[in-house]
Amino acid sequence: MVKKRSKLWLISLTAVICVFAAVSFLAGCGSASAATTAAETTMAAETTAVATTASETKAAETTAAGTTAAATTAAETTMAAETTAAETTAANAVKFTNEKLSISGSTTTLEVSQLWAEAFMAEFGGEISVSGGGSGVGIADLINGTSDLANSSRAIKSSENDKSKVAGGDIKEYKVLIDGICIVTSKNINIPELTLNQLADIYIGNITNWDQVGGPDAPILVIARDSSSGTGEFFLQKVVQLGQTNTNDYSPNDLRLQSNADVVNQVEGNSNAIGYIGMGYLKEAGDKLNLVKVKYSADTPSIAPTSQTVSDFTYPISRYCYIYANGNKLSKIAKAFLDFVLGAEGQDIVVKAGFVHVK
Repeated sequence: MVKKRSKLWLISLTAVICVFAAVSFLAGCGSASAATTAAETTMAAETTAVATTASETKAAETTAAGTTAAATTAAETTMAAETTAAETTAANAVKFTNEKLSISGSTTTLEVSQLWAEAFMAEFGGEISVSGGGSGVGIADLINGTSDLANSSRAIKSSENDKSKVAGGDIKEYKVLIDGICIVTSKNINIPELTLNQLADIYIGNITNWDQVGGPDAPILVIARDSSSGTGEFFLQKVVQLGQTNTNDYSPNDLRLQSNADVVNQVEGNSNAIGYIGMGYLKEAGDKLNLVKVKYSADTPSIAPTSQTVSDFTYPISRYCYIYANGNKLSKIAKAFLDFVLGAEGQDIVVKAGFVHVK
């Protein structure tokens, strides 16, 4: 009995030892496997990191190369544009060296037209002659072919357009500046304002003494422009005929003069005189004359001719001034001159001359 129990105990102990050994073996195998997996994971991560770094480096190098190429292209484009602009300017500077252009017409725009011509010739060459004579003369010269362009301080008449068509012409109109016709008096007359109706009555001869409009007891010396003047015709329609609502005409007693400069000289040189001039001639008049504000009617405010009131046409005697051309005979230098006049430099000259730009 004792021997049998000892044998059973020995068998149990042997079984326990075998189980323990098996467990230890399996644990060791698991640790080794885990270590192998960790090592493999670490190696994979490092490989991925290296690949990512390499990829990022390549991408960065590609981007840098692209940026450099773009910058180089932009620089080359800018240089090419500047070279082209310089070549164009150089070409234009000699383009019209042997070409001629003749302009005649309005005395209101005579001085600014001379300034345009001088600036254009200095920059682009050519030979430009500018003369006055009045808007009617300039348009007639254009129709007859004795001038290439016509300056006019009024719109062309339908009868003039018809004559051009008969002669095979195709009249083209260009608005080149805005003007305000300014009412001026001798220094001894201090009338701050006049209505359009009062001005009309003065110029048709219904008002003949300054005391009829609040001035001194003195006869009015009325000065107007002659029949070839665009300013004279515009003033006739706008003021004397009150927007062509009647057929009134200038009084035969009015002194009719050819140019703005003549009006300035006569009003300055005489007492009790009244006249009208383009606003570009106010500089020339200086403080030698008095400027009169204009009212639409007795119950409206008086308005002075300024760049703002003339530009928005709130000043009662505002108007466009024009250059007319024959579209069938428009030379390259004539087209270039018109482009110059309507461009930034030409419109800057308009302002410096005392008028209002159209752009």
